Amino acid sequence: MIDTIRLIAGREITTKLRDRAFIISSVVMLLLVAGGIIIPALLTGDDEHPSYRLAVAGQTATSVGEIARTTGEAAVRLADEQEKADDEAGQDEVAQLVRAGETGVPPARVTLVGVGSTDAATAAVRDGTADAALVEKADGTMEIVGTDDVDSDLSTLITLSATAEQTRAVLADAGVGDDVIERLGSMQAPSERLLEAGGENEGVAQVLGFAFAFLFYFTAITFGMTIAQSVVEEKQSRVIEILVAATPVRLLLAGKILGNAALALGQVALLLAIGLAAASATGQSAAVSMLLHSGGWFLLFFAFGFIMLSCAWAAAGSLAARQEDLQSTTVPMQILLFAPFLLSFYLNEPGTGLKILSYVPFTAPLSMPRRLLIEDAAWWEALLSLGVIVVTGALLIAFAARLYEGSLLRTSTKTSIATAWKRDKTSA
Repeated sequence: MIDTIRLIAGREITTKLRDRAFIISSVVMLLLVAGGIIIPALLTGDDEHPSYRLAVAGQTATSVGEIARTTGEAAVRLADEQEKADDEAGQDEVAQLVRAGETGVPPARVTLVGVGSTDAATAAVRDGTADAALVEKADGTMEIVGTDDVDSDLSTLITLSATAEQTRAVLADAGVGDDVIERLGSMQAPSERLLEAGGENEGVAQVLGFAFAFLFYFTAITFGMTIAQSVVEEKQSRVIEILVAATPVRLLLAGKILGNAALALGQVALLLAIGLAAASATGQSAAVSMLLHSGGWFLLFFAFGFIMLSCAWAAAGSLAARQEDLQSTTVPMQILLFAPFLLSFYLNEPGTGLKILSYVPFTAPLSMPRRLLIEDAAWWEALLSLGVIVVTGALLIAFAARLYEGSLLRTSTKTSIATAWKRDKTSA
């Protein structure tokens, strides 16, 4: 019996792997997954902090510009270190993270463009050589010159730097020593402590959760329709009569389901591997960590969920006598997949709704991986959810197998569920 199932499953796999349409669609999916991760990273670039060219004219303007440059660079380093710490820290650590040293200084890189006069600085802004200019007015005050607008980050950085320079000058005129001025300049703003995790990691978790749900829905409906179509093709060509004469119907069903399940699981595992490699290559450590943590669970839920639904797809195909009949016989299966997929988009935040969906057999393959991804479920909850899927799958497989057996040899007309349930194998 095992050898028979293995033979039938192997036939399903080899037939599919020789199908040019399947190969092309698989390659396209791999490219889309890799491109969806790599292209945004390339467009964003490794350095997401803004850069500005600032024209300065005069000694005071140069001093303020130099302070703006060094202060902006320090803020960039601080922001990069903070982002790295957020990515590498676990959710519990992020929840207690003390973000020290955030002074409200915009992280930006400033390049100074030295010019000889105010007119030259204005000309540099006008011809695009500089993004803005810092010049001294006749009354000794400072002025920022832009074209039609001055970027708010650059304006804030210059304003803070000018204030710091003026404060230093006032303290120096008052006879305050350089050591006191240095201490005043190194003062830190109050730090922040986050009581709840969030930020970038939460956004990554949400994107991956939607990706898992879409991957399950797309693969299940694509391979499900393939199973149904192959059954109808065998009925139309009357090949099924030869197969049934040589092999029990339930072994045919088991081989067909296991063969397609192996193909679907292999394709999904390859997509996850490509996504993991692309995320690692682009330095998206948060996505890599989450994929390593929950990717295995998703594959497990995908395998059991796919097998649970595959028998029903085969039964839907066996009820049809022609390819045209599939549009009506597979409607229940399409609804059974689309409704959970739709719910997974509306109920995706931690709470009672998501928790309930993670234990409903047809929504659990989409919702429980999401809960595991955001660390909203313990391992035993995942096993309990899998148990619900297994029990429901056993009942659904028994029901679908009976319909499959009762309708497979009815090749002349579409079979109703009631007629198939009677198990009358006589060809209509």
